Amino acid sequence: NKELDQFAYIASPDLQEPLRTVMSFIEMLDEDYGTVFNEQGKQYLDFINESTQRMSHLIQALLDYSLIGRNIELSVTDCNVIVASVLKDLSTKINESGASIIVGKLPVIKAYRTELRLLFQNLIANALKFSKPGIKPDIKIECIEQDDFWQFFVRDHGIGVEREYSEKIFRIFQRLHTSSSYEGTGIGLAHCTKIVDLHEGLISVEPNEPCGSTFIFTIFKHL
Repeated sequence: NKELDQFAYIASPDLQEPLRTVMSFIEMLDEDYGTVFNEQGKQYLDFINESTQRMSHLIQALLDYSLIGRNIELSVTDCNVIVASVLKDLSTKINESGASIIVGKLPVIKAYRTELRLLFQNLIANALKFSKPGIKPDIKIECIEQDDFWQFFVRDHGIGVEREYSEKIFRIFQRLHTSSSYEGTGIGLAHCTKIVDLHEGLISVEPNEPCGSTFIFTIFKHL
């Protein structure tokens, strides 16, 4: 894993450079010859543009993944403040979807603050994204204290995750849906797994009755 992270950290900027060149030439082709192309030619150009942009996003996601855990520092962190900040950042999506989000009383813990914020952000954003069509998202965030760890729950009533895919979704670049159905790179939950690992915890997903999912993760108390 360390070698993969090192490779991604070094190679990602180099991989982006030829993509930027391709995207630049696509833009010039469109500007200079856009009126010459027939409909099929324009469609081909659009496909090339979409594919290079997706590759750029995947490379950036890989770089972001490799950066998790670098130059980190434990600090006393109020999870209530972290979640409130995430909800503020996601306020546009929350308002557009009409989502109901209930946050229980969360603890003050010792954690890697930036990474923990990314963890909550990914889980809440996913709960908003994978909602059922025509149904307003209903999300609940809770925590209970165990002997050696804090156990957090992020519950939703969205499309859910079938049990057979409950491990696959946490692997890097694994998607259960096409990018045309739901945007994203398929790396968000891999980020979550890596962050939970940093906190010496575990992450899993369970069906939420009658529909949706409950993501459960733990943070070790004595880091």
